[in-house]
Amino acid sequence: MSNSSFKIKIITPAKRFEREIKYIRLKDTTGFFGIMKGHINFLTALEPSLGYYTDINGREVFLAVDGGILNIRDGVITLTSREVFESDNAEKLGEIIDNTILKRDESEMAFLKMLEGIEKSFIEKTMEFIRESR
Repeated sequence: MSNSSFKIKIITPAKRFEREIKYIRLKDTTGFFGIMKGHINFLTALEPSLGYYTDINGREVFLAVDGGILNIRDGVITLTSREVFESDNAEKLGEIIDNTILKRDESEMAFLKMLEGIEKSFIEKTMEFIRESR
């Protein structure tokens, strides 16, 4: 770790990873903010947004964050979110987001159809029970 870098831990339900960075810019309910090494302890709710960080080689990496919580404790940042996407190419990041959202939408639609079937079955069995008890 260099004198100007610090660690960020990124945690989602699907993965957990760490990066060594020099700067990060994200968005919370008050707007965009930046963090460098030495930032005071801090806790905030993140908005779904695009941001970026600068890695230890000076390269900018774009982030798409699906909301979440950012915590800075003793110089270490922990970012927890439903999903976090990263790429050093903004166009590629857009493709990753589009593909993931499409898969998520398809999965959610399948789940809703299944739930609809369960509800229908429950209503039918309830009506049958009521009819039989009369």
